[in-house]
Amino acid sequence: MIEFKQVSKIFQSDEGQVNALKNVEVSIHDHEVFGLVGESGAGKSTMLRFVNALEQPTSGEVIVDGIKVNDLKGKDLRNYRKNIGMVFQQFNLLNNKTVAENVALPLSLHKYESVLTVDEVLDFVGLADKKNQYPSQLSGGQKQRVGIARALITRPTILLADEPTSALDTSTTKEIVDVLKAAHEAYQVTMIVVTHELEVIKALCERAAILEDGEITQILDIAPPQEGKKVQQTYAQHVMEVLGGHE
Repeated sequence: MIEFKQVSKIFQSDEGQVNALKNVEVSIHDHEVFGLVGESGAGKSTMLRFVNALEQPTSGEVIVDGIKVNDLKGKDLRNYRKNIGMVFQQFNLLNNKTVAENVALPLSLHKYESVLTVDEVLDFVGLADKKNQYPSQLSGGQKQRVGIARALITRPTILLADEPTSALDTSTTKEIVDVLKAAHEAYQVTMIVVTHELEVIKALCERAAILEDGEITQILDIAPPQEGKKVQQTYAQHVMEVLGGHE
């Protein structure tokens, strides 16, 4: 389980203090696909970065499977991060390496007890025939599939997806959503998806938290949309309308 307990984050800017997150309290269950949805600057990516300790909260605790993440340092932190895979908005592939070399990159950084092979993960994401090509030879959707294969090769228990479809067109977005759904089913990872695209949340997630100005205003169970629902005005109500969820 991933737990945020009264988590706040304050950044310093030229204009003064920015309260990026304010007393966030939420629990994400094992093997769940959980969405973080909100407008730009709402605090979604900051929350995600707390899970892999790329950011430290100003106050509060992030606890993963009983481990206080913000207390980890050195070897303990490195070992903890080995259990987390990451899918990025802009793919983050190395252009001078082949698809196979990009996928295998995490294996050169750490030693893992149990991993998948390059061929296994490339076959899983439908890119077995692209193994020896370079990122410049791939479409945006294919690049993101390489990114997903790279994230899966270490058999992570947690998969973090930060705006995984925002750089893609509508048809390609559906393909990536399908790959992520298949990955969740095949490898039983706990998945957190950050996005402003409500249709992605609806297609992927079991629950979703709405963030507004650094605060969680609603946590929804994702359900089919209701017909004839009145158009709402606030962002939170708009999200609830599209996702058809309830508290």
